Amino acid sequence: MPDTHNGPHKRQYLSAESRRESILRVADDVLSKEGVAHLSIVEVANRAGISRQLVYQHFADLNTLLVEVIRMRLVELQSTLESDGVRRGEIRELVEQQLRRLLKLSARDRQLMRNVFGDISALPRDLWPTIAEIRQDVVARWARIIDPEAKPTSLAFAKLGLIIAAILGAWDLMIDGSLTEDEAVSLLLKVTESLFLLPW
Repeated sequence: MPDTHNGPHKRQYLSAESRRESILRVADDVLSKEGVAHLSIVEVANRAGISRQLVYQHFADLNTLLVEVIRMRLVELQSTLESDGVRRGEIRELVEQQLRRLLKLSARDRQLMRNVFGDISALPRDLWPTIAEIRQDVVARWARIIDPEAKPTSLAFAKLGLIIAAILGAWDLMIDGSLTEDEAVSLLLKVTESLFLLPW
């Protein structure tokens, strides 16, 4: 007679693609709730109920995992920020629309932005190049929105970095009630106008 007692469950078989997606989702959960400093291969493996070796089969190291999970989330986030094409004279309206969308991001998406654009010195030094690369990618996307005809320069990237830092600050001021959304948008538009000479 076969043994039908409830013993330990075997790990569910997943295809390589599904397993990789599952690992990314677990890493995303750690990143969203606890930040980059708490992300580790051991932590992801424990939460996913798999071995570290299985994580390493899909991601060569922590940097690779971090890059992939942030890129996955940025693709999702970007889809919420997509706009219909606008004529050059409508740039101000487009920027205002994007700022409003950013100010209304979910707590999870705000945490992603804080992870990418927050204090890099709080992270392990070996992650700095990875974070810098991701920042460049995000800023390049924004540059195409704000000034699609301009050639990207290090100064333009620095200016957009300042705008993103201002957005992070605006979130905090909205959370504590110091600013309304309209006031935050007005201030952020002034910051943008002071940094870019555009057909507003």
